[in-house]
Amino acid sequence: MPRSLAAFPFLLLAALGAVPLAAQAPGAAPTDFILAALARHGIVFVGDIHPVAEPKRIVAEVLRRQDALNHVDLLALEVASEQQPWIDRYLASEPEDTTILLEHPRTLRAHWGASGEFLAIYRAVWAWNRARPDHPTRIVAADIRGWPIAPLTTNMAAGGFANRDEWMARGFLGLRRQHPDARILVFMGGYHGLRTGGGEVTVGRSVARFERWFAGWLADEGVRMYTILTDARQESGHGATRVFDLLAARGPGGNYAVPLADVADTVERPLHDVEVDGYRLAFVPERFPLRQAADGLIVLNDANPITILEAFR
Repeated sequence: MPRSLAAFPFLLLAALGAVPLAAQAPGAAPTDFILAALARHGIVFVGDIHPVAEPKRIVAEVLRRQDALNHVDLLALEVASEQQPWIDRYLASEPEDTTILLEHPRTLRAHWGASGEFLAIYRAVWAWNRARPDHPTRIVAADIRGWPIAPLTTNMAAGGFANRDEWMARGFLGLRRQHPDARILVFMGGYHGLRTGGGEVTVGRSVARFERWFAGWLADEGVRMYTILTDARQESGHGATRVFDLLAARGPGGNYAVPLADVADTVERPLHDVEVDGYRLAFVPERFPLRQAADGLIVLNDANPITILEAFR
């Protein structure tokens, strides 16, 4: 099958490439913002931008700076569920053995680029668990088994994308039932954290609609996450959200986080549609206040590409 078709699921989010700007931050430091959210909420979602280093660096720093009182019990990553045994083996290794992850590149999401920044998240958890064995953090491979799939037809590609978030949510609900009191940090591509709305994906001539994203399906079941989106400027000159465009135009730059409730609600169509190599993602509905779908936004005016590990260059 064509390589571009197999690459479809992550090409949509890979469109979020960033270019750096300089500056001074007008809001809270992203790490402080996330730590404060973890102290107040049982489940916190932080959005990733797959080709950008900063979201991964921020999450790794959160894990290094967490304290025993509000520590993360479960870190849910956008990694296919069949990779769980290798993750567990790495976390149990003594001394630390990162080759376990390197030999199983799906643990590092090699389809988006196996990066030093994503590996650093694992290493931060390993170090925390050695320093605080009485308050360990467990990493959970929270994506569906076998993702990304290698669809044979455009119908399979569109359908797989449309159904994925519901399947992910079902798995997460099982995890939540097993650990009802756990503090959970979810780190996935940002769209998965939207609580309201769905979308329409077009692959070639195949079109599939879906009603909810991951967080939306969970909200329907009474599980609410505090969602922090992350956004940066794309090659096209704008962010994934028009709220980012507004803040970037107003502010002096820098990387910072803001509660979306504090942002003037003047953006009627908050999300830009995504079009990459013949694939299109449109948001349904297109008009809604972003603060209904998410709680915070990390604005990355200074952003850099991920560092691909030498073994994968």
